[in-house]
Order: sequence, then structure tokens, then C-alpha cells
Amino acid sequence: MKTYNHEKINRTPQEQLGLAKIQIMFEDSFGMFNANSGNMSYIQKEREKDKATNWIRSKDCEFFCDLAGTTQDHIIKLHDQLTYQYNTGKVTLEQVRFAIKKLELKI
Repeated sequence: MKTYNHEKINRTPQEQLGLAKIQIMFEDSFGMFNANSGNMSYIQKEREKDKATNWIRSKDCEFFCDLAGTTQDHIIKLHDQLTYQYNTGKVTLEQVRFAIKKLELKI
């Protein structure tokens, strides 16, 4: 198992912006929407999850990965691993949420 340096990482504002966008899209891909999503139907929520998952493989994501100082391939790999762990029941949604919040330690 990999260990990560848990010290605060100094990032530029551009890197922080890129990381924040990636984290939001990770959250959306797992259905962790904001408080306003309570009015969304099941179908709308599934569409939003699919849209966020597809975004991770888009040119738009590539731009934000560059801002964050990472590669899109790395982000795709992290998302695929987290999705696999969640879908196989190895981690809970709460653990997924924690992993997304700590994403900066892996890039």
C-alpha cells in the first residue's frame, strides 16, 4: 500500500482551481450533489452522474488537469480505481467522499 506525505501542499491559485473542478466532478460522478439536488428525479441524477463520469475523459478535463499540475491519464486511473473499489463494496460512499477530499495528496 502506498503512503502519502500528509503535509499541506502549497499550490498556486491555478492549481487549486484545477483540483477543485476535478474534485467536484468526482463527487458528481458518485452522486454527491449539492443541496439543490433534492428536487432532481432519479433519472436526472443518473444523467448528471453519467455526465460527470464522461467529463473525466473529455478535453475539458484535460484542461483542468493541466491547471492542477497532473495528467488526465492519472486522473482517469484514480477515478477508475475509486469506482471499482466502490462498485465492489470495498469502500463506502463516505470513504469515497474522504478520498476525493484528499485527492490533492495523490497528484
